[in-house]
Amino acid sequence: MILFILTLLLQIPGDVSSYNSTDYYVDQEAITFADAQRIVKMTFDDPHQELGKVIRGEKRELNFDFINDGNEAIKIELVSACECTTLDWPRKAVAPGEKGTIHAVFDSSEKEASETIEIDIYLENTDPETNRPIMKIVSYTFEMD
Repeated sequence: MILFILTLLLQIPGDVSSYNSTDYYVDQEAITFADAQRIVKMTFDDPHQELGKVIRGEKRELNFDFINDGNEAIKIELVSACECTTLDWPRKAVAPGEKGTIHAVFDSSEKEASETIEIDIYLENTDPETNRPIMKIVSYTFEMD
């Protein structure tokens, strides 16, 4: 009788000796916490620049310098602005701690009034909390003379 009871006790669910190596429990909070440690941070020296007075037809060059202050490489997918702005940016990933530059050439040929131009920067990186792509905006302002 005692042997029968011991046999029953050994077969109670929860006995770890009956689990296979594939029966592990995955703690979702631990995975989320690990993802939250991924930091994507692109810091610009001067995110808004003033060009001052511009004569129609004049071209001006600007540099938007940035540093990767995060712990994940930044990969810029696309940079866009209005047709008056020609853009160039790093095509390779910018590693943590490294600097990069977005170069812009403003052509005032078609402009008739003062304006602020926004430059949209789309990253391949995603926000660790929302899993959505990251977008940054820098800008410049000019006055038509």
